[in-house]
Amino acid sequence: VAFSLMFIGLIEPALKRQETMLYTTTAMQQEILDLREQLATRERADSDGNDRELKQLRDAAATIERTVRQRETGLIPPEQMFTVMKSMLSGTPGLTLLSVETVPSQPAIPPLADSGEQTPPAGNTFYKHGITLRVAGGYAGLTDYLDRLERMPWTVQWESVQIDASRHPRLILTLKLNILGQEATWARL
Repeated sequence: VAFSLMFIGLIEPALKRQETMLYTTTAMQQEILDLREQLATRERADSDGNDRELKQLRDAAATIERTVRQRETGLIPPEQMFTVMKSMLSGTPGLTLLSVETVPSQPAIPPLADSGEQTPPAGNTFYKHGITLRVAGGYAGLTDYLDRLERMPWTVQWESVQIDASRHPRLILTLKLNILGQEATWARL
């Protein structure tokens, strides 16, 4: 029951925010690419640069690029993820880090196999970097740790949370997190 309440109260809203942000950012990046194509077409058609619609396209592209850059500030660089997790763990007494595993990065939104679209340039692709933490401790310490993770200033996707209470009062938390980044590879941990 406590785990269900924790999932509903802490994890589910974070998952929904992460998913919305990912799809919004990706859609904006695609819109930027489309606007750039339109802009290039217009520039070829109107070499004098006097076309009012061309100016509107430039302004729209600039606005979307600013919005994407603002959203990117909420992303934690993969090379900092382990350090942040470990420092937050050390700030919570009674918890012990049992293991850390990374998952190879993959595109956050895989390309459609039947679309025939080419892969976008590296600067326009987001990658999902996975990390799995196993932490042991008491209930209060673990919930405090999860609460602090959720309140981080960066966007983190909570993939799964499992609690093993077979050795109560010592609990073992297995937490799978994903972060988004524009780097295709993890930094060495």
